[in-house]
Amino acid sequence: MRQLDELEGVRRLRSGVLLLILVPLLLFIVAVMAAAAFAALRPGYRVTVMASGHVFAQADSYLGPSLAAVGIAILVAALALVSLVLIVMAFGRLSGGFSLLSAAGRGGSIGAAGTWLVIIAIIIALLGAALFMFGGFIATWIAFVLAAVGFILIGVGLFEVGSSYRNSLLEAGGILVAIPLLITSFIGLILSYVALGDVERELQAKASQGGAQQATTTS
Repeated sequence: MRQLDELEGVRRLRSGVLLLILVPLLLFIVAVMAAAAFAALRPGYRVTVMASGHVFAQADSYLGPSLAAVGIAILVAALALVSLVLIVMAFGRLSGGFSLLSAAGRGGSIGAAGTWLVIIAIIIALLGAALFMFGGFIATWIAFVLAAVGFILIGVGLFEVGSSYRNSLLEAGGILVAIPLLITSFIGLILSYVALGDVERELQAKASQGGAQQATTTS
């Protein structure tokens, strides 16, 4: 039973890490499309040179079709909403995975605390986005600090799990995730995803072997 809990915990942890890898890529697409929508909605200017030598600049029609620009804006909003949903799912999976592994004695309690800090940071950030001026600025900074601390704890949690399973790649991934830099955390997530796949296969093999032995004994 404990092996099955460990296996489920590793699977949840790995799926949560995968979502955290995909979200930045999706957000990059959102940023590119938002820039395209802004360029399409920006008015152009027509320059007219009169015979007398005077130059006149007159606002012209939009650079791109307004209907296409509105479509892009709607798509950007949809992708942003999908990204938010995936982020919530990712930290939910991470929290569940860390909790199962912690209960199985494989570490991860610190990582579970880190996921909750990030979830709280997301909530505060959303509230801050609804505020204006000074209040929104304070909420944004609080959310940023909580998210940074949360990711550090998640990295420590991944390192603990890697140490428990004696997986040096997962330990390295946890260390990189704990470093509060975007590129190092992203690389750490990729390493952690690969390492958790190795751990999952080992646990699956042990579970299958244990099931075969139990079936032999019963027969």
